[in-house]
Amino acid sequence: MPTVEVIIDLPFFLRLEGSFTVQYKEVCQESQLPELMGQDVQMMFERRPAGSIDKSDWPKERSTVAVRVETPTQLSNDSVNTFAIRNCLEILNKVILSYYSTTGEVSNAGFITPLGTSYMQLFAEIRVDGKDFRDRWPSQSINTFPLQRDQIEKFTAFLTGKEEWPARLFLTSAILSLEQGQYSLAVLQAATSVELRITQVIRKKLAAAGWSNKAIKPYKRKTLGAKLDIPKTDPRSLETHYGQVPEFPKLYQRLKEDLNKPRNHLIHNGHLASHEHAKKAVEVARDFLKIVN
Repeated sequence: MPTVEVIIDLPFFLRLEGSFTVQYKEVCQESQLPELMGQDVQMMFERRPAGSIDKSDWPKERSTVAVRVETPTQLSNDSVNTFAIRNCLEILNKVILSYYSTTGEVSNAGFITPLGTSYMQLFAEIRVDGKDFRDRWPSQSINTFPLQRDQIEKFTAFLTGKEEWPARLFLTSAILSLEQGQYSLAVLQAATSVELRITQVIRKKLAAAGWSNKAIKPYKRKTLGAKLDIPKTDPRSLETHYGQVPEFPKLYQRLKEDLNKPRNHLIHNGHLASHEHAKKAVEVARDFLKIVN
C-alpha cells in the first residue's frame, strides 16, 4: 500500500519509547482527509544524540518522532501536504498535551512546548513511499529594513514607560502563540487585546461625557462578554459609538462568535482551543484593532 511518513526532530526529549498505533479519525479532528478515514496512524519515538549542550558528563538526547500512515490509494499532492503539515501538527501537539497531562513536565533536555505550523514547514521531513516529497525551500519572513523615524520614537516611548503598553502588544503575543502551536493561549491573548481596547475607548468616552472614575469603575470590571452584550443605546456600548461604521455590525457579531465564545469554552469548560479557533480569534482581533484604533 502507498505510505506517507513525516519525520520531525523535536528540540526536547519525551520519555516515550517504541511505537503507538491510533485511529486517524480519533487524533485528527481538524482538516480531516476522507481518504484516511478508517486508517491507522503509527507514531514511532526514537532517541537521538543531541551533541554537546553543556559540559556535564550526562548523555544528551532529543526525541525524533515518525508519523506514518498507509493509504488505500495514492494521495494527491494537496492531501500529502495536508497530512504532513496540518494533521501531523495536530497529532504531535496532542502528544505533547497528553504528555503534559500525564507527567506535569515542562522541560526535559529542552523546554517541552507545542509546535507551530512554521516549525513543521521548516523542519519536517516528508516522505511518500520512502522518497523525499519536498518541492520547495520554505523559510520564515526576513525583514532587515531599519525602523522608520516615527517607529523609533514610538519604540523609545514604550521602552522608557512614557507610553502605556498598547492592546496591539497582546495581539502580537497572540500571533506568536498561534505560530508556536499554543492555540488556547492565542485565544486568551487575542481576547485580552480586544477587551483592553474596548475598555480604553469606552473609558475615555465616558470620562469626556462627565462620568466620574467611581461611576466608570463597575464598567471596567465587566467581562468581555458582558461588555459586548450592553444594549446599543447605552453610552457604554461599542455599538453606540461605532454602529455607523460600515464594517462594524458584522465585525461585532464575529467578536461574539469567533472570540468570546471560544474564550468562554476554554475558561469555563476546559475546552482546549483548536488551530481554527485560534486563527479566527487572531483574525477578528486584528480586524477589530484596525477599526477601533
